[in-house]
Amino acid sequence: MKKILLAGAALLAVSVGPVLADDVPGGALAPGMQLAQMPPPPMASPAMAWSGCYVGLNGGGAFANSTFRWTNILEAPTAFAPGAATVLPAAANKTLSDSGFLGGGQAGCNFAALPSIVLGFEGDFDGVSLSTSRSATSLGNTNGGPATIVPGAIREKFSQNWFSTARARVGYATGSLLFYGTGGLAISNASFFDQVCFGPTAAVPSCNTKSTGSTRVGWTAGAGLEWLLNPAWSVKLEYLYANLGSTASQSVAVVTATGVTVPAATINHNHTLDDNIVRVGFNYHFAPPPPPPAPMAQMAPPPAAPVVFIVFFDWDKDSITPEGMQIVQQAASAYKSGAPVQIQVTGYTDRSGSAGYNQRLSERRANNVAKAMAALGVPREQMMVSGHGENDNRVPTADGVREPQNRRVEIVKS
Repeated sequence: MKKILLAGAALLAVSVGPVLADDVPGGALAPGMQLAQMPPPPMASPAMAWSGCYVGLNGGGAFANSTFRWTNILEAPTAFAPGAATVLPAAANKTLSDSGFLGGGQAGCNFAALPSIVLGFEGDFDGVSLSTSRSATSLGNTNGGPATIVPGAIREKFSQNWFSTARARVGYATGSLLFYGTGGLAISNASFFDQVCFGPTAAVPSCNTKSTGSTRVGWTAGAGLEWLLNPAWSVKLEYLYANLGSTASQSVAVVTATGVTVPAATINHNHTLDDNIVRVGFNYHFAPPPPPPAPMAQMAPPPAAPVVFIVFFDWDKDSITPEGMQIVQQAASAYKSGAPVQIQVTGYTDRSGSAGYNQRLSERRANNVAKAMAALGVPREQMMVSGHGENDNRVPTADGVREPQNRRVEIVKS
């Protein structure tokens, strides 16, 4: 059957050149062709479930600590009474603490760095209500001070009403849970008030008063746990410690009765501020950009189509005609034009003689063509030479019919 198909293709190019195998029918695969196997798409990693940007709200508690330190207190004769440098710091150097509600919003983005590692960035802004104060009276000779320090009053206060951070996040994802550490900048406002007043029995009744307010920039670090409720929503529990640094200011004594300053009667005021924050947040996750489409299955290239050259012979002859020699030359040139391939040289006859005689005639015809090919530079070991006698007719006929199309040698380059 295969020879019949090849012979049918060769009928289109008798003595004019090579015949190529038929094209692949539309929508069908040729023999030997198969669909290229695409690797299965990779399974989504835990980190990929967290990739993308988000916005959300948060709320919780803030716990603040602020230290007050008074230094560089000059005593008589040009400033405070003797003993002030001991008594005033002992009464004023305290830590003020307060706690309150904190709430606001956040926004950020996550990126899958490794199958379970998530990198991200988050910024937030929260309102907070923290404010506390203290007073100390009847300094006199308390705190180990001498009687020359007359009764007076100290007042100290700090307040904080907003808090913001800009932080990096590094997390480990496992299923719907993300454990993360975080750190970066902390920014907040802070106001401080310091005052000491000496009563009317003092040698020079006066007050040292200083009020400062500024935006503080420091650092923050913490950790958290976030749970992905579904692809769009998550809830988190987070702890942050924020150190907002220290500030320094100076107060000058002002005489109560006259408003005149006493330049030498100064006090340096130093304040620190740090916050501990525990909060719960809810985030809405925007859908990440769709992944690139999976590569479409492509058909593997078909094997090289066989090329068939047909040399026809006269009745009962095994010699190559001039026309046939032209076909042999074309076949030899085709072989030498590319990489060495297998050449099949097969002889055939018509059905006008006996089967035995026709078998021997077909073999002589095939061998003569092989010799001609070898003379033109085709290695003999690259040729498979055989005869099929009166079998596999190009044109089916009855026994004894002299059919020119069946007297041939096929040279197949495959």
